[in-house]
Order: sequence, then C-alpha cells, then structure tokens
Amino acid sequence: MSQVGVVIPAWNEEHDIRPVLETVGPVEWLAKIVVIDDGSTDNTLHVARDCAQNFSRMAVEHLPDNQGKAAAMLAGMRALPKEIDTVIFIDADLIGLTADHLVRLYSPIKEKQCEMCVAIFKDGYWRTDYSQRYAPNLNGQRCLPREAAEGAIGPLADSGYGVEIGLTLYARRKKWRIQYIPWEGMTHDMKENKLGWREGYRIRAMMYRQILATWSRQWWQARREQWTALRDLGA
Repeated sequence: MSQVGVVIPAWNEEHDIRPVLETVGPVEWLAKIVVIDDGSTDNTLHVARDCAQNFSRMAVEHLPDNQGKAAAMLAGMRALPKEIDTVIFIDADLIGLTADHLVRLYSPIKEKQCEMCVAIFKDGYWRTDYSQRYAPNLNGQRCLPREAAEGAIGPLADSGYGVEIGLTLYARRKKWRIQYIPWEGMTHDMKENKLGWREGYRIRAMMYRQILATWSRQWWQARREQWTALRDLGA
C-alpha cells in the first residue's frame, strides 16, 4: 500500500501556519507530516513545534539560515521516512484548507491517472482566483511520487520561488501526465497583507525574478537536450 507524506515549507508564517497544521495533523491516511522552518525570523518555529506536540506523525525541522523554498522542499523530502513513496507539498499560508482538498489532490496519483497533480484555487479570493486562472503552474500545492519529486527538485535546489515553474517544465520535458485539480474556497494570505505593501512588493518582485531565472535556465536546458538529440540522430 502506498504511504503518503506531506512537506510544508515555511518562512515567517507565524500568523497563518497554525490553521494549516491543525487541518493536516488529524488526517489519518497521511503517514508523515514534515514542517521545514526555513530560517524564519519570527515565531514560525515556535508555533510549528507547539502544533506538532498534538500530532505524533508531525515533525518540525529547522534550517538555521533562509535557503529558499526549493531547498526547504528538498530538505522536507529527505526528512521523510524511506517507506514514504508519495509526497504532497502544501504552503504554510493557506486559507480555507480542508481534509477533502488533500484527498482530491492525492486521488489521481493513487489511481495512477497521472504523474503529478497541481491544485488550482477557485472561489476563494478574486486576486488569487485571477492569478491561478492565468498562471496555474505557479501553484505550490502538488502531489507526485516521491522518486519523481526528488529527481525533479534536486537540480532546482537553488531556484527559490522558481521551484514550481521549474518542476512543471521538468514534468513537460519528461512527458508526465499532469492533472489540475480545482480547490474550491481556497486562497492564501497575500504577501502584502502579511508584510505590508512595501515589503510585500519587494518579496513579490524577488519571487518573480527567481521564477523568471528558473524558467530561462529550464528553457535553455530543454533546447540543449533537443540539439543533442538531433545531433545524435545525424551522427
């Protein structure tokens, strides 16, 4: 039987992480839940450890320095027990998360209908609805086989917020089947709400730079692979 683990990377999410952990913690079919505190400077680590005391399958790992989202996701996977063969990634600032959302994200993987599932927020908040409609591949809520996740995210460890677009481009190169699963009533706390407009926009700009840099690297890698394949055919 497949065993499912959850990885939750968190950076300065003291105000949002508790409801997420209190939703995920009681879900009995999850074999392990790993929270990665990515060098937070607020009380995220304290809140996560406090929640983990209530759930035997929840563990909290602390990275002393902020290494970026991709590195935190990779650290979370490596902290899962070896018997875990499927991994779900979720963000620490979700609003409206339910156990049913997790079931819907995992079911297509369980039934081997695809190699990766990506959640799409719907009817939660107009700004996130709009961004999800036009940029669904930036969503961090995903489910995929652990082996595939490690192969994809390992080379992306330094990509920060670019990990989602990098993971999608990797999946396309490998010709994975991808399913997009609507998550009704879901949104996340906007950075501008959490950090204020000035700091929120600064972090958002950094996020978009990392996304663009990852997309560019992945695009050139795909072109090189195509050129190599064509050269080998002509040899």
